[in-house]
Amino acid sequence: MAQSEIEIIKSILKGNLDAYRILVERYTDDIMTLCFRYLNNREEAEDAVQEVFIKAFQALPSWEPKAQFKTWLFRIGMNHCLNIIRRRQKVSFQPLEKSDRNESGHSEIDYPAPEVSPETQLINTQDTQRIQRLIGQLPENQRHVIILYYYMELSYLEIAEVLDTSLSSVESRIFRAKKSLAKLLGGKPEK
Repeated sequence: MAQSEIEIIKSILKGNLDAYRILVERYTDDIMTLCFRYLNNREEAEDAVQEVFIKAFQALPSWEPKAQFKTWLFRIGMNHCLNIIRRRQKVSFQPLEKSDRNESGHSEIDYPAPEVSPETQLINTQDTQRIQRLIGQLPENQRHVIILYYYMELSYLEIAEVLDTSLSSVESRIFRAKKSLAKLLGGKPEK
């Protein structure tokens, strides 16, 4: 039977450092996905994941049990990625198109299953790249909700907790983000 997060955290705070491994194993994939969606660079995202878990460990004594650990951790991850992006923008500009390629120039995009035709794969890849570029053009508050809702599959309530805002604000931001994306795509927003 799996231990509850509260039991695990209490154990960590009492000095059981091995218990932290349980939380790391439980959330590594989610935090990797979050970091990759923000940073668009696999190596940078892998480094960020390590740093997020270190920051979370250091901040664990300040975690309040009334907040879900997952949303608290996502907020740390999101803030860390935003700091990386801000530092990156001060140093240099790296377009999204380049970030989809590794050092040898090969694509790191996850391709559809082999039963899909090469033409369909190409269209899907191009669509994905275009949508990622368009999401990058959204205002920051709209970009956050789109990433958290569509890529991280958080509920509106969880997004509100991560962003420390109201449920109605999340609903409004998602509506505006869909409207903005539809405008950028040249179509009508999804309802």
